[in-house]
Amino acid sequence: MMASLLPIAALSVLPASPAGDYFPGVGDFRAQEIKKVQSEKDWPFTAEGGLLMCAYVLKEPTVYFVPDHPEGETPRPYHISYDVAAMAFVNIGQTDVLKPYDSLEQLLDRMTPYVALGRRLCEQPAGTVIPDTEL
Repeated sequence: MMASLLPIAALSVLPASPAGDYFPGVGDFRAQEIKKVQSEKDWPFTAEGGLLMCAYVLKEPTVYFVPDHPEGETPRPYHISYDVAAMAFVNIGQTDVLKPYDSLEQLLDRMTPYVALGRRLCEQPAGTVIPDTEL
């Protein structure tokens, strides 16, 4: 009985914080349009463009790519990260967002600039939408 109460007791010692500090709402995201440049050879996505989005999740900057899509379709945001295991877990079942890659090193080389850009985007005020690549 005492062991079953341990998780509840552990939660009671956490500081009281609004849920928005841990799980973002719609207004907590920052967004920027990104598009593949004609000569770009390391573009990691299958879509030619989309939105790069960032919000704090569990108080950590979390970056997503939302691919451009035909009218009537709603794409699911694709989590991008330096942590390949986290990407695999969060994006389970999404297999058509990234271009094929030969190794995890190649994948990380392609993703790193977009993860860094997304994290800089998270430094902007919540709700920011940047129309061009101004960051």
